[in-house]
Amino acid sequence: MLVCITGKSGSGKTTAIQYIKTLGFNTWVADEYIHEIYRKGNIGYSAIEKNFGKEYVNSKEVDRKKLGSLVFSNTKYMKKLNSITLPLIKNKILELKQESKLIFCELAIYINHEKYFKKCFEKIVLISTTKILEKNNLEKKFGSLRKFPTKRVGNLKNPINSNTIECDYFVENSKNKKYFYTEIKKIVNKF
Repeated sequence: MLVCITGKSGSGKTTAIQYIKTLGFNTWVADEYIHEIYRKGNIGYSAIEKNFGKEYVNSKEVDRKKLGSLVFSNTKYMKKLNSITLPLIKNKILELKQESKLIFCELAIYINHEKYFKKCFEKIVLISTTKILEKNNLEKKFGSLRKFPTKRVGNLKNPINSNTIECDYFVENSKNKKYFYTEIKKIVNKF
């Protein structure tokens, strides 16, 4: 069984998945997987070099900052990147599914690609937080909001605010960490 942990950046997904791991559950984080396949010699590195050019890779890995600047400013390039990375992520998730064990997967992009990933998971856990906590979490994670791409790409909308995300469990991360952990533990103990 695969359980998806999703939500906006700064909602508490990483905190939740780290806590779930300390409880002894199997976990998988999409961002870590992308970092892995973006290293030189791996499938993601080759795909970015082939589709975006040598200027978006260096001697060790994909230049994520440079690639991010490009795709977050142009819908066409964002679609192109998605056409490369989404199938790679989905294939890895389908591999995990073959392991026949319970795995909690952190997948932030699920909220923008629900239809594409929905059938990969048996359960969806959506984490949300207040705008103030979201901002504080992003500042802690990135050091500064200026380093985090906040520019809208095309006409993307926040699917959480437009009430379009279907989930099996909803966790409001709006109090203290102890409360948040208690809410996460209630959910994982159901499995």
